[in-house]
Amino acid sequence: MKRRAFLLVSGGAICGVRLLGQAPAASAAAVSITAGDVILRAMRDELERSRQLSVASGGIDDKPYFIAYSLDDADNFTTGASFGATTTHSRGRFRSPLIEVRVGDYDFDNTGHVYSGIYQGTRFDTAPLPIDNDYQVLREAFWLGTDYAFKAAVDSIGRKRAALNTAAASSDKLSDFARAQPVEYLAAPAKSEVDEAALTARVARLSAIFNNFPGVLASGVELHANEGTSYLVNSEGSNIRYTDNGIWMWARAEGQAPDGMLVRQGWMAVAAELSGLPSEAEAAKQLTSVAEHIQALVKAPAGEQYTGPVLFEPEAGAQLLAQLVGSNVRQVRKPVTDPGRPENFGMSEYEGRIGLRVLPEIFDVVDDPTLITWNGSPLMGNYPVDFEGVKPRAVSLIEKGVLKNYLSTRQPTKNSSASNGHARFPGGFGTRSAAISNLIVKARETTSQQELKAKLIQLCKDQDRPYGILIRKLDYPFSAGNAELRALQTTNGRIVSPPVLAYKVYADGREQLVRGLRFAGMSWRSLRDILAASTETAIFSYINNGAPLARTGVGGYIALTSVVAPGLLFDELELERGQDQLEKPATVPPPYGR
Repeated sequence: MKRRAFLLVSGGAICGVRLLGQAPAASAAAVSITAGDVILRAMRDELERSRQLSVASGGIDDKPYFIAYSLDDADNFTTGASFGATTTHSRGRFRSPLIEVRVGDYDFDNTGHVYSGIYQGTRFDTAPLPIDNDYQVLREAFWLGTDYAFKAAVDSIGRKRAALNTAAASSDKLSDFARAQPVEYLAAPAKSEVDEAALTARVARLSAIFNNFPGVLASGVELHANEGTSYLVNSEGSNIRYTDNGIWMWARAEGQAPDGMLVRQGWMAVAAELSGLPSEAEAAKQLTSVAEHIQALVKAPAGEQYTGPVLFEPEAGAQLLAQLVGSNVRQVRKPVTDPGRPENFGMSEYEGRIGLRVLPEIFDVVDDPTLITWNGSPLMGNYPVDFEGVKPRAVSLIEKGVLKNYLSTRQPTKNSSASNGHARFPGGFGTRSAAISNLIVKARETTSQQELKAKLIQLCKDQDRPYGILIRKLDYPFSAGNAELRALQTTNGRIVSPPVLAYKVYADGREQLVRGLRFAGMSWRSLRDILAASTETAIFSYINNGAPLARTGVGGYIALTSVVAPGLLFDELELERGQDQLEKPATVPPPYGR
């Protein structure tokens, strides 16, 4: 399965990014750049030949105005274990190409129609590319892939013209593709040695920690090491090669309360290289904490319907903002549909809100893919170029609580005529999708976390409530299955991950762990009512795979992401006990005295 993690790995031979002027086809510079790399040379040579493609239909001569070839050369290693026994072990090497052909011109092309990219005619399907550097075989694969992409483009632009010819004229006259300066970025491929036996043994030892906790009924620990090199060339003159790594370890544990409610906890560590993962001792400490929380949750009382003050500690605050801000700061452009066949498309909840308040005025939000560290700690969302070969830049998204900008790709939208380098995923209808990288949330006025807890208690007294709610952790990325994901969906379609560590806080400061709570009616609008933010901040790094709630274990593309945020105090939120059907406990006790 193809994965992309746009990371700039420290320690590699990395060169600077240089923006070039418009380059002529097959320039001497392009030849010299690709001469020492068989992969780049095969891609560039076949791309130049593909400029000759054309097909005349209905008096229109459709030929490519833009071609881009991407290639991921990946070496993936995965190992997993449960209760001390290895459950999975795999190593795979593959090269995955992505070919983009656009016909028409920058103002009007084959993308942005509901059937863009779909072709039902005769074609050759390319097999996975060879892992040997065979120039002729590589060129043949890109030739066949280009043939398919070109036929699909011609078919798509014909459908799009037909749909627009029979539809009412639209006042929205946006171009289909934004121009971008070509980029030359050639980093020497960097590869580290993966000691499979040592990593497998390490993961098995860590998973055995859960054997010491009878309340843990199911558990697993996995390590994924995706190392590789990514290539991109396009007809505008870009020549790009960079190290493309993503390393992560995650663990999940599950228990069952006496009433049948399932409880779970998880932990994830993300790094740009294996040496960046926590030591075995630190990972063991984290997994022990996960197991202890399961033990406590099994014995904890179920939560109750609650409306009142809620305090998020910094990690939980970052998890919440990743969902309610991070997923909304991109603008989605609706595709052209066939007349009489309206379609519903998921839009950003910030759609049409430029210039309006979306957070309290004490907050500023910036997304900055150029940052590598924050206060000396590593950030995971940095990358040299995005999915479209555009150099990324920092974007001030929210200033004094007011939405100012969106993250953008090369597909123009009403508020973004050019890319700011945030295309991180494939998009729909022949386009690319924007996503956050390093989302930095700053508060102009802050209070210590201890003082916020005192303020929570005072709010409860003022509102004559017996307790407030403190949230330390959300289930984000979401670690449960489809049934629980569907159960979270609200009437307005918004899904917010539930708390997995929630506490009642009483007037004397005492905390009582409760289980089974989830948010009711939570949306981006709730963030406008934040009362205060903590001085303390947390860096929350995770694997964004484009799935709802970044659900673990799904998705074919990944984007390593970090969110820096403070703790958050709300005057009023609503939580309820989940209404999921409770599972019956096992009919016999676990084996071996567990």
